[in-house]
Amino acid sequence: MKSIQKKITACFLILVAVAALLCGGVGIFSVYTSNQSLLEEELKSLATLAADRVSYELTSYQDVAASLGMVPQLSDDTVTTAQKQELVNRWVESYNMERGNLLDKNGKSLFDGNDYSDREYFQNAIKGNISISTPTISKITGELSIMVAAPVWKGGVPNSEVTGVVYFVPPEEFLCDIMSSIHTSEHSGAYMLDKTGTTIADVVMETIATENIEEEAQSDSSLSALASIHEKMREGKTGFGTYTIDGISKYIGYAPVPGTDDWSIAVTSYTSDLMGATYRSIIIICVLLVVVLVVSSLLGIRLAKGIASPIRACAKRLSLLEEGDLTTPAPQVKSQDEVGVLARSTESIVNSLNTLFSDIAHVTGEMAQGNFAVHSQHYEVYQGDFSSVLKSLQNIKYSLSDTLRQIDTAAAQVSAGADQVSSGAQALAQGATEQASAVQELSATSADINSGVQNNSDAAKTAKDKANDAGTQVALSNEKMHELREAMSTILDGHEQIGQIIATIENIAFQTNILALNAAVEAARAGSAGKGFAVVADEVRNLASKSDQAAKQTKELIEHSALNVENGSRLSEEVSAALEETASLTGSAVEFIDQVVDNVINQAESISQIAEGIDQISSVVQTNSATAEQSAAASEELSGQAQIMQELISRFTLSEQNNENY
Repeated sequence: MKSIQKKITACFLILVAVAALLCGGVGIFSVYTSNQSLLEEELKSLATLAADRVSYELTSYQDVAASLGMVPQLSDDTVTTAQKQELVNRWVESYNMERGNLLDKNGKSLFDGNDYSDREYFQNAIKGNISISTPTISKITGELSIMVAAPVWKGGVPNSEVTGVVYFVPPEEFLCDIMSSIHTSEHSGAYMLDKTGTTIADVVMETIATENIEEEAQSDSSLSALASIHEKMREGKTGFGTYTIDGISKYIGYAPVPGTDDWSIAVTSYTSDLMGATYRSIIIICVLLVVVLVVSSLLGIRLAKGIASPIRACAKRLSLLEEGDLTTPAPQVKSQDEVGVLARSTESIVNSLNTLFSDIAHVTGEMAQGNFAVHSQHYEVYQGDFSSVLKSLQNIKYSLSDTLRQIDTAAAQVSAGADQVSSGAQALAQGATEQASAVQELSATSADINSGVQNNSDAAKTAKDKANDAGTQVALSNEKMHELREAMSTILDGHEQIGQIIATIENIAFQTNILALNAAVEAARAGSAGKGFAVVADEVRNLASKSDQAAKQTKELIEHSALNVENGSRLSEEVSAALEETASLTGSAVEFIDQVVDNVINQAESISQIAEGIDQISSVVQTNSATAEQSAAASEELSGQAQIMQELISRFTLSEQNNENY
């Protein structure tokens, strides 16, 4: 990951570099182009001034020649040649000429006798024009010469008849002197070209009338740029150009010379001479750019370090905070800018979180110890979104306090209900034990009744067998009938006892059902803690209902048996009366005895069913007794657990939810 210091440094340096290079480039370009334009205008102006100067010099020579041509003596035939020559020499001497000459109309010199008719300046002058010849090597003297020729007017009247031509030869170096007087730099120079491109004036004499760059460029390509400039000079243009010759770059300004036959003057200078200051300025700008870049780099690095170091320290501290470090101190920055604000904000965040978590640890630690009445020690840190943390702690405290308080209340109710259930279960167990004892006695009595009924059945069968002997055994039957009546009375008494026992069983079943209903009600009040006991109570109620039904069935059987016993007793009395009254009714008695035998057999079967029902009642009662004992034990265990729960809750200090400060 690229550090912020490197990013700031890179961005700053790039910005400074771009700005410096842009400003420097624009400055260099502006300096170069402005100096270039200035030099161009300067050289062009200088060339124009030089051309004007040459033109002025030539014009002054032309004026001298023209003035001399209007001297009447030169056209006067009465003036001797010597006088004319003296006049011309006097003018030569006066105007610092090299020499002068007077030609007749045929071009023949009056002074030296040479023929100059083929000269261009003569041909122009004889036509009435003032002419300046191109600097050439004189055929007479062999020296470089410029002839300024003017017509000689007859009688000295201009524009009259031309009688001859007068010409002067200015000093051969005057053009070169003008060229030498033009200085723009250490290596500057000037030269002139005629209409053919031949050099006619220069700072040195060697090139005059011998050098033609355009002709030389045909064989030397390095002169093509200069040849192109010379071509423009011959065309009479004013301009500026650059060329390189002998490895040296030069500037050139050129302009046509007014009043000449397409002459042109050029002013040259080394590029390094004219652009030296510019190059130095560019070098200085480059050096300043380097200095600015170096200083800016140092300042950028220092600035980036001043910004990045605190930010890096704050980022490192926040990373430690992310890892859970709340104790390491935050970086200290004394600056008052945004970096200082960041450092102070980081310190505030660390301190606030440290205080916040310490306070949360204190509150939760106290609640872990059972103290739900604890309060925050630093309300001020719960600001903004942190206020929800304080609200959550308050909700946790109040919710747990309320839950534990409800558990304590429920435990008290469970304990009370368990005590009631335990008492009821113990009473039920005791009643079930007594019921089991009564049922056992009833079972024993029923067994005795069954045994007696079986005996009666056997006796009835014997009576039936002996019925045919009734006639002979009337007396014996009478006695047996007395015994029978006594036995029937005994059976009737036993039936009454069985009825009392059945009533007792019904009463026990009713009470058992009532207790089971009470137990179900108490189990419902106990809620989820009494679900198991509710099942037990339901089973007890079912067994009580079954016991009640069995007792009712037994009662019905016993009542039916009692009716039969009463009927048998009545019949026995009637039989006994019949036996006493008449023996003739023995047959009828036998029939009644048969009926009695059948009834006794049925009674025996009923009694057997009663015995089975009583055995079932005994089994149910024993089951009820065991269930009641289990219910009593479960109630005691439930009561003990409720007391333990109350003891645990009593360890907590609960808080009331009100308007108090947390």
